[in-house]
Amino acid sequence: MGSVAEMITMAKHLLKKFAKLNGKKLSEGFFLLAVSLLIIPAVFLSDILLAKENGGVLILNSNESVKKYSQIQTVFKANFDGVTAETDIGSNWLDEKPVEKSIRDMNPDIIFSIGSKAYILASKIANNTKIIYSLGINWQRFAITEKTYVVASEVPPMTNVMMYRYFFPEIKTVGILYSKKHNKEWFSSVVADSEQVGIKIIGKAITKNKEVGNALNDLLSTVDAFWLISDPVVLSGMEYVKEIFTRCDAMKIPVFSYDHLFTNFGASFIISTDIDTMGKQAAKIAQYLQSNKDPVGKIQNPAGTYIAINTKKLEQYGIKLNIKALSSVNEFIE
Repeated sequence: MGSVAEMITMAKHLLKKFAKLNGKKLSEGFFLLAVSLLIIPAVFLSDILLAKENGGVLILNSNESVKKYSQIQTVFKANFDGVTAETDIGSNWLDEKPVEKSIRDMNPDIIFSIGSKAYILASKIANNTKIIYSLGINWQRFAITEKTYVVASEVPPMTNVMMYRYFFPEIKTVGILYSKKHNKEWFSSVVADSEQVGIKIIGKAITKNKEVGNALNDLLSTVDAFWLISDPVVLSGMEYVKEIFTRCDAMKIPVFSYDHLFTNFGASFIISTDIDTMGKQAAKIAQYLQSNKDPVGKIQNPAGTYIAINTKKLEQYGIKLNIKALSSVNEFIE
């Protein structure tokens, strides 16, 4: 069906022919009547077509000001050209209702949810929409439906503990601080995986950030290394991050972490995910879904990892290092 302007042009053309056949000009009123007879069906049909064209692919970002959130969004768009809309919840945090309404009005076919807040909102209003979810802490704590596809944010627990065993053959016990609200499921899987490679995980659960100090008192005297994980309760403020590193340093306990930013605090060993690779994975899933094909695996682990190590810090602590493992290192921290 053509546009309204095309309908008017068609009407004029038909009316000219009609006028010639009748040997006189049609009245303006008759002309308007004829045009309306063509326009009205066109308008109704265009509304129907617009309703059918509703959909597309929406990027829903928890907060674009977070570097890794904006980075994965950029990579996703560079590898998938079907994005029709982008929404930043972070800029609408005072009132999400307008965001909810705009998403419902759009009724997207696919939502790429970046971060936990975006996934919670998408799940709430998605209906039959397919959701791709990434960069959320511990995806296992959320309800994952048959229409949800996950690119996990964490390096798989087994990969971590195998690397710890490979790089540090004399380390037998590793301590973890965590909150049950955010990492209960993850911690359970870590304990099971670590037993298979001969490492004992000793965990201390906390419910409030003010418990960090006492938990460290109980934990650090019983472990060879401390594993700092992504937990919003444990890492709720800079003071708690500094306390963890200060206490570990005083006791010559190496800190293993998940993010390169902790090198500035004195982390000895970091295994982090590669954000660009995760963005490409999410884009590939979107391509499959848009083509009505099933992606390979509803839950995908991050395909790339980045390893950084502070050999000087480890030497200060007297930690024995497997020299053969150094060929796997991406960065040596000075």
